[in-house]
Amino acid sequence: MKILVATVEKEVYRGEACSVTAPSVGGEIMVMKNHAPLLAVLRPGVLRIDCPPGGDCPYGRRDEMVIVGGYIEVQPDAVTVLADAVERAHEIDAKRAEKAVRKAREAYQSAPADDHERLLLELEVALARLHLVMIKR
Repeated sequence: MKILVATVEKEVYRGEACSVTAPSVGGEIMVMKNHAPLLAVLRPGVLRIDCPPGGDCPYGRRDEMVIVGGYIEVQPDAVTVLADAVERAHEIDAKRAEKAVRKAREAYQSAPADDHERLLLELEVALARLHLVMIKR
C-alpha cells in the first residue's frame, strides 16, 4: 500500500509499506493493505512503517519517527498521515531527550491542575523521543 507522511511545511515520507502502526487517541492502530477506511486523531508517539522487501530495500525495512499529533486517513490501498510535527531518530539527541523527560515530569508534578493537560502532552512527546533513540541504539 502507498503511504504519505507530511506536515504542513513538508513531505516527510512517501513510499510503499506492508503495515503502518500509529499512536491514536483511542490507542495504537496497525493498518495493513485492504484495511477498512478510517480517519483517526493521532497523539504524540512513534509512527512505524514496515516496508516490503524488494526495490530499494531487498530485505524489508522499518522506518520509525516521532509524530506530535495530527491525523491519519486510511483507504484500502493508501495511508496518509498529516502530522503536526515529525522527528526522525537521527534528529534526536539522547541526552537532551533524557533531560526533557526529567524536566517534563518535574513540571507536571509541581504544576497546578489546570496546566496538567499541556504538561502531559509535553511529557508524551519527550517520552516518545527518548523511546525512539533508545530502540535505535
